[in-house]
Amino acid sequence: MALAEVRSILAKEEEERTLSRIREESEAKAWERAEARLKEEGERIEKEDVEKAMERIRKEKEEREKRVEGEAIKAKKVEKEEVEKPEMEKKSHNKPVDVENKKVEKDGKFKEPKKVAIKRKL
Repeated sequence: MALAEVRSILAKEEEERTLSRIREESEAKAWERAEARLKEEGERIEKEDVEKAMERIRKEKEEREKRVEGEAIKAKKVEKEEVEKPEMEKKSHNKPVDVENKKVEKDGKFKEPKKVAIKRKL
C-alpha cells in the first residue's frame, strides 16, 4: 500500500511538471504572438507616418509650384504694363493735363484757367 501511495504521489508530481511545462510553453507562444502583433502594428503605424509625410511633401510641392506660377504670371503682367506704360506716357505729354485747376502746356509750364484766376483775385 505504501508503494502505491508513493507511485501515486510521483505520478501527480510528474503530471504537475508536465502541466507547468505546457503552461510555460503556452505563455512563451502567447508572448511571441503579442510581440509579432506589436511589431506589425509598429510597422503599420510607421508606414502610415511615411505616407502622411509623403502626402504633406507632395502638397507643399504643389503649393510652391502654384506660387511660382502665380509669381510668373504677375511678372508677365508687370512686364506688359511696363511696355504699355511708356506708350501711355508718350500720349499723355501730347495733351494738356489738368493738375489742381492748372493746365500744362506743351512746353511744361502751368497756366491757370481764367475762371480760377478771377476767383483768386476776389
